[in-house]
Amino acid sequence: MSDDLQPGRGGNFPQTRQSLLQAVRSGIADERQRALDLLIAAYWKPVYKYIRLRWDKDNEQAQDLTQDFFARLLERDFFQKYDPARARLRTFLRVCVDGLVANHDKAALRLKRGGGAPTLSLDFDAAESELRRSEPRDPAQPDDFFTREWA
Repeated sequence: MSDDLQPGRGGNFPQTRQSLLQAVRSGIADERQRALDLLIAAYWKPVYKYIRLRWDKDNEQAQDLTQDFFARLLERDFFQKYDPARARLRTFLRVCVDGLVANHDKAALRLKRGGGAPTLSLDFDAAESELRRSEPRDPAQPDDFFTREWA
């Protein structure tokens, strides 16, 4: 294990040294990637366990949210926004995780309520059955097929 990280105990967020945070912000791609790999390796389990316990998510939901969190962390370059003078890294990450899960839950509620959209009953099984019974289609002519179906 790297000397930049000290393992957390019992799912707690691990201690992170400033040298690792500086490497995450490095202009050298290899150095930045190595540091990101170390941070993710150190933090994914605590993030997963935090989501399971704090947000009462089942195993699959927590896995999806953990993966989503780290994907967004990398896409949006969250570490550039982190200011060590304002908070510890684990606090910053917890706030980011809380925001992600809260937004996910809000979106799920909107979907459950229909988001104001009318509920439609669509019989996809019947459509698939009709497709199987229909004449062979030329894949190059989907517009013609749509026009015949529409008529």
